Amino acid sequence: MTRFNWKNKNFLVFMAFVLGLGVFTNFYLGSLNKVEELPEDNTSLDDWTLENSPLNGLPLVENKTIYEVDQADDLDTIYITVFPTDTEEGVIDFSVFDLHSSLDQSFNPTLHANVTIGDSNGKLSTLIDTSMINAIIRVRGNSSRGAAFKSYKIKFTTEKDNYKGFSVLNLNKHVSDPSKIANKFSFDMMSQLSNMTSLRTNFVKVYIKDASLPAGQDRYVYYGLYTNVEQPNKDFLTSHGLDANGSLYKATSFEFHEYAALKNIDDPTYDQAAFESILEIREGNDHSKLIKMIKDINDVNLDFEQTFKKYFNEENYLTWLAMNILLGNEDTLAQNFLLYNPTNSLTWYLMPWDYDGTFKFAEADTDAKAPTSLQGIQRLTAVLLHRRYFLSSENVNKLTLKIEELLATTFTKANVDKTIDGYLPVMEATLGKNPDVGLLKIEPNRLVAYVRGFYGEIKKNYDDYLIALKYPTPVFTATPLKNTDGSTLFAWETARDFDGDLIKYSIRLAKDPSMKKIVFEKKDLVVTDYTYTGTLKGTYYLEVKSIDSNGNAQYSLDTHKDIITGDHFFGIRQLVFE
Repeated sequence: MTRFNWKNKNFLVFMAFVLGLGVFTNFYLGSLNKVEELPEDNTSLDDWTLENSPLNGLPLVENKTIYEVDQADDLDTIYITVFPTDTEEGVIDFSVFDLHSSLDQSFNPTLHANVTIGDSNGKLSTLIDTSMINAIIRVRGNSSRGAAFKSYKIKFTTEKDNYKGFSVLNLNKHVSDPSKIANKFSFDMMSQLSNMTSLRTNFVKVYIKDASLPAGQDRYVYYGLYTNVEQPNKDFLTSHGLDANGSLYKATSFEFHEYAALKNIDDPTYDQAAFESILEIREGNDHSKLIKMIKDINDVNLDFEQTFKKYFNEENYLTWLAMNILLGNEDTLAQNFLLYNPTNSLTWYLMPWDYDGTFKFAEADTDAKAPTSLQGIQRLTAVLLHRRYFLSSENVNKLTLKIEELLATTFTKANVDKTIDGYLPVMEATLGKNPDVGLLKIEPNRLVAYVRGFYGEIKKNYDDYLIALKYPTPVFTATPLKNTDGSTLFAWETARDFDGDLIKYSIRLAKDPSMKKIVFEKKDLVVTDYTYTGTLKGTYYLEVKSIDSNGNAQYSLDTHKDIITGDHFFGIRQLVFE
């Protein structure tokens, strides 16, 4: 008698299918008489408008099963061969990537490459021809472009080649991340949130061969641990169950203001490069809905509450803000977030991008982190949309409740620790070896204890959020005006206090950003301007503080970074007088 082999994989898959089909059939048959009653809608196709679309205001729902493809401890090996490439300027090779400098994306050459995935043991099969071009490669990132170990964007150029279904790879080295896992951790936590999307991420080991080198020297060199992050594009929209025909933008320098460069493509003066210096176009070729949304957000004559409800889903908006506050991501004010708008809908959804700037605490803390008084809502007020939304104290309470909800569900200590446990085998296999061990910000034997502190940092971010609410809101300072009599008028915005405390202002002008060489100082001002009658010529540094009746002093929204020392000065504005 033939006996079934219960360990046979194909048989198990077949049985899972049969059982699943049975469950579905029973559910379907049992639901035949349970017809959902839809509301009466007599709107004809001719009457349809964007304003009455049933898609407006819907929650953001994605296909969460997409994240099951990647396991926490997946560690594939990628072999990249970079070939000399003909360009208009002549032949360039892999060495040209060393010419990149931080914060400069005007120089961004692309080279031909071969990308081959190692086998289950991470080995490169001798049966694969790695001399065939199947991809293009360039440097990606912004501040990290000048680092010795770059991050790379790779695009497969053949239909048959892909990695985990990705036609585009974003290989991130995370040189500024002390833990090397912050980006993946953040996206893995976000993948568990309702009304939010995430991005698929996985760890990879990278080997690169410079094919321009002489025979014998053109070997694969180990570049260490990288994190591959899914490319937000049409494929992303499709696989996540979103609208593949929708619009998708990545913020580059966008604070919801009306920018002259944001024009529709049918405008004769439309300049795509200028447009993308503010919002990078990922998908979509009609910007009219975006422009109308921005225009209405800026219109002070419109009721903001109604305008917000017209263009945003509040649960998505609050979830996006709350998770960024808990993760301590300070780099999402004007950049590093996505805006998504489905077809036939007015609603815009905020979605995440780039989290390697999170979890810099304890021995890895930097002076670039904003002080506690500027955390949470206070820092968000630099962006027009957030500034107007939080004029309502009710909305402040909504955000607090959303943060507490996420802390009690997704961002629990048990879930945070469990997620980190999944990465430990990868960290153990890579971060103690060259080149990664030389790129760590802390000693390797302290790394595990450091990442175990993630939950403590999340809780601290929540505590700092509550503390910051006790301070007045930060203000923008105006560009000083020279009067005809030679005096100088300094002015700034009116601050608010969430507790309703009385606010006064102080102003100082100095010859140095540390505010030691004081030119003048005025305290206890109840007005938002001050006229200085002395002569000003040369470089100065301005500090305006808002101080409530309890002595809580808030910085302005100005910042200054010393280009020589790299020191950050919050609440300081550099001024030059002719």
